[in-house]
Amino acid sequence: MKKEDRKLFSHRFHEESIFVHTTDEDLNPWDRTRIVAVLVNETGISYQLADKISEEIQTTVFSSGIRVVTSELVRELVNAKLIEYRFEKARERNKRLGLSLHDVEGLLRFSATHYPGPVPSPAGTGMIMSDVLKRQFALSDIYPAHLHRMHLEGRFHVHGLSTPDRPWKVYLNAGDLLKFSYGVGGLVLEKPGTPECFIGNFQKLNALLSGFVGNGVHWIGIEEALLVLGTSDEELPDQCAELVQSSMIALSAVQKGTARTFHFSRPQVIQRVISRMREEKILNAIITTESENWFSSPFLVLNNKVPKETTYILEAISLNLPGLAIRSIVEDTTPEVELKRLMAKALAVFARKRVFLEKVSAVRPGGPLDLLNHLGFNPSLSPCVIAVCGLNEWSRVLLDGDMDEGPDRFTRADEFLSTIRRQVSEESERGKIKLFLGTVDQGEAVYRFARLDLKFQPFYASRVLNGEIRDGSVYYTRDAALPSDKPLDINRKCEIEGTFQRKFDLPFRTVLKYLDPEQLPVSHFTETLQHLLLTQDFSICYNCFIMESGVYQTCPKCHSTEVATYSSGCEGYECALGQTRTEGMENSRFFFY
Repeated sequence: MKKEDRKLFSHRFHEESIFVHTTDEDLNPWDRTRIVAVLVNETGISYQLADKISEEIQTTVFSSGIRVVTSELVRELVNAKLIEYRFEKARERNKRLGLSLHDVEGLLRFSATHYPGPVPSPAGTGMIMSDVLKRQFALSDIYPAHLHRMHLEGRFHVHGLSTPDRPWKVYLNAGDLLKFSYGVGGLVLEKPGTPECFIGNFQKLNALLSGFVGNGVHWIGIEEALLVLGTSDEELPDQCAELVQSSMIALSAVQKGTARTFHFSRPQVIQRVISRMREEKILNAIITTESENWFSSPFLVLNNKVPKETTYILEAISLNLPGLAIRSIVEDTTPEVELKRLMAKALAVFARKRVFLEKVSAVRPGGPLDLLNHLGFNPSLSPCVIAVCGLNEWSRVLLDGDMDEGPDRFTRADEFLSTIRRQVSEESERGKIKLFLGTVDQGEAVYRFARLDLKFQPFYASRVLNGEIRDGSVYYTRDAALPSDKPLDINRKCEIEGTFQRKFDLPFRTVLKYLDPEQLPVSHFTETLQHLLLTQDFSICYNCFIMESGVYQTCPKCHSTEVATYSSGCEGYECALGQTRTEGMENSRFFFY
């Protein structure tokens, strides 16, 4: 071929000398028609505009001197062109989710520090990255801009953002397992005919459900199921204790969501389970019971409002009550008007989550939620939870930052909580989405709300939030609790929070640390409170593995300094070493009796 003829084909060889490194680790020659196809299929713009954009990107790439480009870079160039042509919606549909190299390196090195799990491991880093991607997907695809903006601004907090493809929580009746059989891949669960078979199925499902439920699993009806299978009253306590111990051991290797709640009603069963938990140092299980069976123990939670049947909770949203009060003052409205607006947006979020989960659960057989479908999951019939955050600071905002413990503060808070209760009931009765006024783990929400309100409305927020502004350790009070910086009589505290708890379908937990359980008058709590945890801190020596009540810097047995303190949190006992400064300051506000 002559030199002149070779020039005619030089552009072709120039194009083929540039390669694209794709996300599936493949290397392909440059081909701008791929850009055209992606734009037309993923964004819906016209072929003519897609062809024009691809030509402009090709010119940019060829003139840069790059020989190997990544698909991420090509997508960034495409998105820049879409912005230039003012196709913002098309850019949203075309954007890629992910993390920067700096963020990934930080997670690989420090994930156990920033996101402590029960047993930190490199595998947990992948779960954290997955959560980040799912949050990005939920905010980009499931919820439209006007809804996810409400979350980002701190008007409310959507708790299931990192688990948009599964229900947020489940109260699962163990009696449903008596007729349950399931087999997919290597998992085979036969219908149990004996207590031993039932316990084996229970252990497997208890571990599996961490991947199917976002927040946690609350087991009910265990005693009744074992009795149906022939367990005697004498054998029941030991079998229940064995079930809890073996289930939590099997679950202990899971990085996130390992806490489980077990509800028991028979005093002899509760005594044996609690004794086994203390002996085996099982700190990530929560045992609950009703008032008539409750006694003072750091391992036993009083809870009078537990659903008796299997109930799946689709989603949970916490309302920022201090921010709502600040907005009502700034915009010269009333808290009731702002509440109505906020509730309407929360209902829209629930509707979007329900539609998406209906699509996911519709993939049958062998779909992502196939196991839950066999366990009775139905997104259309599942309720959602409205939670409140910062009722304490809400009342202080309206009282101009007043810390007075007088009747006005409690009366106004009680009246507004009744208004929230009424709106939740009215919306639920309309039948579109069943709602519960309930409680959630607000560890992230209380910090986000306080930080964002301090940023956008510092005059009002700085007067009512808790913590240290100078180092960013600020937070609001969780749920509807009304803690005080002044001494408050224990009977008065129980009376106030008991009044608030009765308005909740799933009441928030009152947490009290105590020093001497033998001196506690149990009637103070069982007569007024619906949900209570009387707890104390523990110290565990990692040299001789002795667990003692109280906080120690050196082991009282072997005098080793390798001692870790555990305090009760929302997911069972947590090591104080893994707590952030904000969590440590918040826990220090618990009352001592």
